[in-house]
Amino acid sequence: MNAACLGAIAVGRVIDGRFPLLQQLGETEWSSAYLTELDDGRQQKAAIKIFKFESIDPRVTITRWEIAQTLSHPHLMPLFYAGRCEFDGEDLLYVVTEYADETLSQILPDRPLSAREAREMLGPVLGALTYLHTRSLTHGHLRPTNIMVIDDQLKLSPDFGWCSRARSIYDPPEAGAGDVAPAADIWSLGILLVEALTQQPPAWDKSQSGEPEIPDAIPEPFFTICQECLRTDPERRCSLGRIKALLNPPQILEPAVQSSEAIPAKAIPAGVIPAEAIPAKTVSTGAVIHRTAKPPYSFRARILAGIIIFLALTIAAFKLGWDLTPSIPMPAYQPAVTEPTAVPAPAATTAATAPAPSAAPDVEPAPASASEAAPASYPSPTAERLPTPAPAPADSRGGTAKGTVAHQTLPDIPAKIAGTIHGHFKVSIRVDVDPDGNVSQASIESPGPSPYFANRALHAAENWKFTPPQVDGRAAASAWVLQFQFGKSQTVVTPTEESP
Repeated sequence: MNAACLGAIAVGRVIDGRFPLLQQLGETEWSSAYLTELDDGRQQKAAIKIFKFESIDPRVTITRWEIAQTLSHPHLMPLFYAGRCEFDGEDLLYVVTEYADETLSQILPDRPLSAREAREMLGPVLGALTYLHTRSLTHGHLRPTNIMVIDDQLKLSPDFGWCSRARSIYDPPEAGAGDVAPAADIWSLGILLVEALTQQPPAWDKSQSGEPEIPDAIPEPFFTICQECLRTDPERRCSLGRIKALLNPPQILEPAVQSSEAIPAKAIPAGVIPAEAIPAKTVSTGAVIHRTAKPPYSFRARILAGIIIFLALTIAAFKLGWDLTPSIPMPAYQPAVTEPTAVPAPAATTAATAPAPSAAPDVEPAPASASEAAPASYPSPTAERLPTPAPAPADSRGGTAKGTVAHQTLPDIPAKIAGTIHGHFKVSIRVDVDPDGNVSQASIESPGPSPYFANRALHAAENWKFTPPQVDGRAAASAWVLQFQFGKSQTVVTPTEESP
């Protein structure tokens, strides 16, 4: 089998002795995609993409696929398996991913996307790219064939970063020098957006120094987005944040008071600013800015007259000796009398000692002596007394109190994947927790039978929160093992504190 007939692999053959080719889904000049089935007992349909070994850089590509298997994002398809095999004497590479119901490349031959559909597409794509770029990763292969729809949810293909030796308009000008940076994804996104809105990529003559031509028919803000994405100089391309700002510009209301007639610019003498051009004081109310108009003159006159009358009466009262005190004195404020048992007397403390921790719940505290009892006091009516949380119970290790789980997150497993589980299996995740109760590091201690479920458990464990243990009265770091037990109907987690 030569490079030109990769797509001629017969349906029914088995790749790497594990993945049967059930149906051909599509092909390009350097790869072919087939429907297959996972061999881990889940009986789940999947897609396998096969690459010609000589068409890509295998060392870099396999490394990036291994990284992709550790990622988890709602808009990134999980990469189940990746490998290298020999088939009919040929050296091949393959990846196994989720099976997509539809791809963007299947829609565009029939019609372009509407502006609303393009906006809906950009949201998930920007989210997935932001997830990758914050981890110093690039997708490197944004194409209509890699924009997937799975159960009405848009996802990017996870076989990102595979290095093709062939170049296309989706590859930025700097790709020839081997540069792979986030700016390369911005270029590919611009080409992808033009094609999504017009059914074809923009015209571009690589031999000239100009930039791709953006069709005038593309509406705003997409025209500006495409223009700023397709700068040949990667330093001048827009960022993902800039694209989000263009899609969702801040809304500012027009001034509440405007002049009925505009003043021509030529009628204004040089150096003179008309009063109408001076903005009134602005008042910020969230994301909307209103302009406050000056009160009318009649209203201000009434306020001034009232102030003058008040001052005149006050001066007259002092000069004429008017008695301004009430004829019947007001009774002095008397605090309400309550039963002595209404407010418990707090235990007395001194400035040199802090309150001792409360005893264990099953131990009756000893009553304070009469000499230690403090007089009953009432809380200030302006201050709210908040309950003090009880410290964690001390264990047999003396001055150490165990930590507890404050918040737990379960793995997000789609129902159709959970439905393929037979019986139960376990995955153990070890987490290191800082003295504030946050997970500082998480690692897979026992992956179980499936890397997919191990990665989902790892991602969930990173979001757990803990009440830190107390060592000699101070919060301390701790280490936990979270054992996830996966079943068809539910996932159960058993946390175990290992230290301190």
